[in-house]
Amino acid sequence: MRFLQSEIGADPIVIEGVFPAPPEKVFAAFTEPEQVMKWFGPKPGALHSAEIDLREGGKWRFVESLEKERTVAFEGTYLEIERNQRLVFSWAKVVYEGEEREDSGDSRVEITFDPHPEGTRVRLIHSQIDDETMRRGFGGGWERGLGNLSAHLSNT
Repeated sequence: MRFLQSEIGADPIVIEGVFPAPPEKVFAAFTEPEQVMKWFGPKPGALHSAEIDLREGGKWRFVESLEKERTVAFEGTYLEIERNQRLVFSWAKVVYEGEEREDSGDSRVEITFDPHPEGTRVRLIHSQIDDETMRRGFGGGWERGLGNLSAHLSNT
């Protein structure tokens, strides 16, 4: 199944698909650290850690790569939460090299979870990304990640 609906490199990135689980289960897969650890990233189990403070103004952080002198993470702040229906949060890719911190700048992710006869229709819009190379990378990342999510939900 192809999830990426927008042109590669476009702003916004639009991802959409139907997942074989009810909205509350799909919402939990995005908001519970132990669930996120099972699907987020280029392959299942790719994350080193996931921290989530699920409240408006709460922070989230997923560490993807943890090397001796270099750490790659994704992090942001929850802006709006409608349990089992909608999430809006800021998003930044952050690279730490020793004491140095470089980030992609904040972008915005909005996800809706709608009941569907086959489970839940998820629509994810990732916007406000200035750099086309970043948009291409994030679009491909969401495509792979939601493929992992679909497999995860099919097996639970």
